[in-house]
Amino acid sequence: MFEYERTAERLTLCRPGTRWLSNGIDGGSARAATAHNLTVPAGFDRTDLEAYVAERFEGPPAGPTLLTGVSQTHARGARYGPAEAVATAGVSNPATLPVDGTGGLDATDGVSKADRRQGDRPDPGTVNVFVGTDRALSEAGRVELLATAVEAKTATLLGTVGCTGTTSDAIAVGSAVDGAPAEFAGSATELGNAARVCVRDAVRSALAARYEEGPPAPTEATHGTETAGSASTFEP
Repeated sequence: MFEYERTAERLTLCRPGTRWLSNGIDGGSARAATAHNLTVPAGFDRTDLEAYVAERFEGPPAGPTLLTGVSQTHARGARYGPAEAVATAGVSNPATLPVDGTGGLDATDGVSKADRRQGDRPDPGTVNVFVGTDRALSEAGRVELLATAVEAKTATLLGTVGCTGTTSDAIAVGSAVDGAPAEFAGSATELGNAARVCVRDAVRSALAARYEEGPPAPTEATHGTETAGSASTFEP
């Protein structure tokens, strides 16, 4: 579906006229021939991310751009049916969500126990996922595909690492302009099922590429967050 250009610091997905939806830098909807996964240098602490990306490309990039500390040599992809996914995966800054409503937040100052832990700067984190399809989707269909991809990423990380994601994950999904139309992209559809398979297998392969001895458990992280608090529930 896509053609790829890759260096250690940049992975570019290429397909003319792709319609994208992402939560990356300057995210939202866009029509572009390319999308990019950029590796930032060690110690990266800039917050003017749009300006940083423009510097890297010597102008605003065409298409969605995601940032990570993980080298693009660890990027891995998966294809199945009408879907394709590519991922880089680092989990040094995990996010966890205790389902019993308890967590590591210190009520006195709102800082999680994970954020309190000090030590050497963590290894590169962030799980970035790109999902593409040769089907034509409406804007609502791309939103549903993004939700399907997030669900698959979360399930995969829960099963392999024990976290729901990291504190800086990003996803971009792209559909073809002139492909066969697909009205829906949920888990019960052919496209949604294929996307879930691709995201699962791409993320697992990316984790294996990044961590030869297996990814660290969230309890080993020096940075990260654990959701805490208990909301009051009501009957609407």
